[in-house]
Amino acid sequence: AMLQKGVKLNDPLAQRYDGKPTGSGNCGSGGLCRTCAVSVMRGDELLSPQKANEKKMLEDTPRWRLACKSWVGYEMKEGEISIQVNPRQW
Repeated sequence: AMLQKGVKLNDPLAQRYDGKPTGSGNCGSGGLCRTCAVSVMRGDELLSPQKANEKKMLEDTPRWRLACKSWVGYEMKEGEISIQVNPRQW
């Protein structure tokens, strides 16, 4: 899917990847539950930097990001990003 700069990976403007309504994760997009975790295969430089809480939560899985806390097009960068949804299945 094509995403615009400044859009969260789980934004209503981007079709939600898991078929659930946006904000329906266990924590309601609060960044507390890892329900929306995705594995960034390439293009991680296009995402906003991890804040301390997200970094600590995902320290055992360095390629993972929380979709509810990841903004696309950080510093107005453009390019391609490849993510693997629901990485716990793989």
